[in-house]
Amino acid sequence: MKKSILTCAVAMLLSFNSQANNEPGAFRTESGFVVTPLLDLGLKQDDNIYSRSNNETSSTILTVDPSVNFLLDDGVNSYSFDVGVLSGFYTEDSTDNYVDGYLGFSGHFEPSSKSRFDLNADAIWTTEPRGTGLTEGIGSEIDKPLRYSEQYLEGIYEYGARTAFGRVAVRGQYYNKEYLNFKEQTQYRNLDKLLVGGKFIYNTQAGSDAFVELTHEDISYDITAPNELARDSKDIRALVGFEWEATALTSGSAKLGYQKKDFDDTGRDNFTGLSWEAGITWSPLTYSSFDISTSQAAVDPLTEGDYIEETTFDLGWNHNWNERLSSRLGISYLLEDYVGVTREDDTTTLVAEVNYQLLRWVGITGYVNITDKDSTREGLYFDKNVVGVNLSLSM
Repeated sequence: MKKSILTCAVAMLLSFNSQANNEPGAFRTESGFVVTPLLDLGLKQDDNIYSRSNNETSSTILTVDPSVNFLLDDGVNSYSFDVGVLSGFYTEDSTDNYVDGYLGFSGHFEPSSKSRFDLNADAIWTTEPRGTGLTEGIGSEIDKPLRYSEQYLEGIYEYGARTAFGRVAVRGQYYNKEYLNFKEQTQYRNLDKLLVGGKFIYNTQAGSDAFVELTHEDISYDITAPNELARDSKDIRALVGFEWEATALTSGSAKLGYQKKDFDDTGRDNFTGLSWEAGITWSPLTYSSFDISTSQAAVDPLTEGDYIEETTFDLGWNHNWNERLSSRLGISYLLEDYVGVTREDDTTTLVAEVNYQLLRWVGITGYVNITDKDSTREGLYFDKNVVGVNLSLSM
């Protein structure tokens, strides 16, 4: 019955009349704002909604995600505001249903040719599906999903003409996470992060920049759990990097350097070592491109251990078959080496999707996600297959 629902939905979406009115995708207010409303509808089949090693539970999930963007752009300065709702409805167990929301703002302001300000702010109220995050391995043993809120604020100031040999940037970030239910258990993972950093950018005059970046981040947890060492730490990074604009074939950026993560409690193991981030897009053809990215860093764990040495690799192929039809194939690999406990996880994810633009204001995407997670910790390894279709509607 669940598979027939998905089949019928695909058939209905494909039957849309491609000759419907070509309505505008946005409208402009008298004050100059461009308003773009969107509605994403999804139907998917997940064969392991609680990410269990055995006795898997499957469900069909309907998602309804309306959003609207307000944009004011004069060609130099721009201000964008987003508001949206993310909702999901499970046929297997309505307890897993969720209604989440988000607010987002981004602004770019250039008072002169030598000064630039960027401001980004986000507020998110979201659901952590059972079997993920703090409930990994015990998803079916709790009676409802965890919920939490996140707030993020970032300000960047850059001085120096874009054509000058050198520019300087300073950056500040604040992040807060707070769990909203099961507070007796989740209060120990509420945290704040405060980051300050600086960057010197050297313009090579060849469509590329070299840079040196320094950051210092304070990570503090609201409450320390009984019989547990404090998790508060300081994260310092010194990186050198290179970024280049699109050439005939490639564009991308890479940075490599030193990371030092020191815990306030001397009973925890500190980290000193290499950290990197790199991403490259290779376009051998105008209608086909490959994305390659990798990263490594010491990060805070959600559940156990002092920190995780986390390494990622991603490879994707994007191809435009014609003006309406495009596809993407991707594979990602995540290696998590836990320090402070004996545990190592590695997760491989395969993604295949096909996008078809039925009309200018109607797009449809069919996709398959296959996840294989191995872990040395009993009960945390699992396989998951998700097949779905999304319908995107604009004005």
